Amino acid sequence: MAEKTIIVSGINMVEGGIFTILHNCLEKLSQYSHDKELKIIALVYDASQFNFEFSEDITFIEFPKSKKYWLYRLYYEYFYFKKLSKKLQPDVWFSLHDATPNVHCKAQFVYCHNPNIFYKPTIKDWLFEYKVGFFYLFYKFLFRINISKNKAVFVQQHWIKERFLKLFPIKNVFVAIPENISVNETVEIDLDPNFIHFFYPSFARTFKNFELLGDAVQMLPVAIKSKIKIHLTISESDNAYARHIIANYPFSQFNFIGKRSRAEVFGYYKKMDCLLFPSKIETWGLPITEAKGFDKPILLANLPYAKESVGTYKEVSFFDPTNPAELAQLLFEFVSKTIQYQGNKYTFDLKKQYNDWYSLFDFILKE
Repeated sequence: MAEKTIIVSGINMVEGGIFTILHNCLEKLSQYSHDKELKIIALVYDASQFNFEFSEDITFIEFPKSKKYWLYRLYYEYFYFKKLSKKLQPDVWFSLHDATPNVHCKAQFVYCHNPNIFYKPTIKDWLFEYKVGFFYLFYKFLFRINISKNKAVFVQQHWIKERFLKLFPIKNVFVAIPENISVNETVEIDLDPNFIHFFYPSFARTFKNFELLGDAVQMLPVAIKSKIKIHLTISESDNAYARHIIANYPFSQFNFIGKRSRAEVFGYYKKMDCLLFPSKIETWGLPITEAKGFDKPILLANLPYAKESVGTYKEVSFFDPTNPAELAQLLFEFVSKTIQYQGNKYTFDLKKQYNDWYSLFDFILKE
């Protein structure tokens, strides 16, 4: 069998959940390729971020300007990549970051993960993070460009698939569940045993809904407040929104720990008592999946993404992400050990989705 060349493009995926997707994809693809005639080329922001086993089997091409200005991103996607594809002549071009570029190849695929087209921005979003509003307006247009060129369009959840089928003139939309790849080592985290510890690992983005936590804490009785610590992975150095949250909710219950490595985050999963996840929009709530792997209780926003992410699970309850009183009540019940979990069941047909990277690779690389 002749060698195939696959290009995986993720030039703007540099941190958080989207970087985890890129990292996991390339790690699994390098393992997948070992018994196959497959050449892997990865287009990334910084190749030094990838140091997993067999990463030397991947040819990395760096694009350090891709996150500086959007004009660079547009230039790469719709002009430069056409020239690059003619030079490299790939069999498969797999774009992991929403846009369908102008390229020459035998088969083209796109993985769409940005949820902002489904989130109507508020004044707060425009004030602290105008990009959220910009993405809401622009991404529907960006997604549409060249989308019909793809042999398949992958999204992370079934509710997104239904929305894509209504928004765009395509029928070839497939659900690809992000495969959870644990870190090899976790950092041991020392948490005070005199408190009940909640954890919300998230970047300081306006739609992550940190305000709800602060408003809920204010509603708790003093006897409950005195027993809890909520660890948040934001700090004043992040952005204006983070500084706004820290200034307006200077409670002793909050521990602003700043950005943490994945090994440290997994250390918090191991030691925490409960995960909180009030985000208003996600294409996949990766911390939900990760916390579930530690069999920890989870309190989630009552939204479609959260229910798909947690799947079938007993120790989970849901709250209205616009109603802090509902979250406050759940916090009260958790601390007082009277909580009766709502639980959740996964109701979608597993045969109509790709549940791991290997099955997805089989699909995109088949003759």
